[in-house]
Amino acid sequence: MTSQDTLESHEVGSSTASAEPAPAQTVELSGLELVSQWFPCPLTVRAGTFSLPPEPAWQVVVRAARPQLEAMLGGVGRLECPELGPLMQCGTAWLVGGGIAVTNRHNILSLLDDLQRGVKTLRVDLCAEAGAPADGRCRVRRVLHVDPIHDLAFLQIDPQRAPHAGLALVDSIVPDHPLAVIGFPAHAEGAYPEAEYKHCFGDGWFDSDGRGYKRISLGRLVATSGAQLEHDCTTLGGSSGGAIVDLVRGAVIGLNYGESRDRRTNLGVPGWVVRERLAQLERWG
Repeated sequence: MTSQDTLESHEVGSSTASAEPAPAQTVELSGLELVSQWFPCPLTVRAGTFSLPPEPAWQVVVRAARPQLEAMLGGVGRLECPELGPLMQCGTAWLVGGGIAVTNRHNILSLLDDLQRGVKTLRVDLCAEAGAPADGRCRVRRVLHVDPIHDLAFLQIDPQRAPHAGLALVDSIVPDHPLAVIGFPAHAEGAYPEAEYKHCFGDGWFDSDGRGYKRISLGRLVATSGAQLEHDCTTLGGSSGGAIVDLVRGAVIGLNYGESRDRRTNLGVPGWVVRERLAQLERWG
C-alpha cells in the first residue's frame, strides 16, 4: 500500500471544505519551524507549571492566564514513534476529548504505510516535561483521519492513559488577544544565531537525544483567513501540531503547523476547521 493509498483510506466522507489549496502547499515543512521573534522566550513547563516571563507586560498577561494554561498543559503531549530511536519525536499532539488527539498531517504522513503494516507505532507522551518523573505515554491505537486538504490528522489513543478531558476549542478569533503555542520545540543548535538561540533554548531542557520538553511560546496573531492563521509565537521543529491558545479566553483557536518564510510568520489551521473535521469524524463514526 502506498502513502497515497493510506491517505485516502483515512479520509472522512467527502470534503465539505472550500476549493482552496492545502495550506501545507504554501509552506516549507522542513522540520525547522520559524523563529520570528526571540523575545519573550518560550516558557519551560516543569511539574505542570511554569515561571512568569521577565517582560512586565507579558507577566500581566500570563499571570491572568495561568489557571487556564495550567489546566490545559496535561492535554498536550509529545508525539513519538519509538521505532525511530533518537529521531522518535514526530511533533506535538493534543487531546480534543473522547480518546482522540489531533496533530499535523505532515507529522505522520511518511509513517502511514509502516503503521498500517504494524512495523511502526505511535504514542503521545503527555508528561514530557522538564524533570518530570511521571510516565504519561499513551499508545496510539490507530490513525482515524488524515485530512486531504488541511495539515491535520486525528489519532485514537488509549483513553485509560489519558485522563485529561480534552482542550476547549473555539471557532472564533479575537484579533487583539495575545496567544501562546503549547508544544515541544526540539533541539536545533546551529540552525539559528548562537547567542539568541542559547538565550531562548540554552537552558539545557532538551533530553539527550534532542527531543523537546513542553514549552509555552508567547506571541500575537498576525493575520487570519478562512483556511489559515498567522502568528509570531516562537516555534522550532517539534512544535508542529502544537495548540494555539487565546490567552484571554483560555481556549484553543488553532493547530500550529509550519512557517511562511516569505512573510516571516508561523502558521496554523484555524479552530473552525479542526471542529468541522472533528464533527465529520464523529458523524461517520
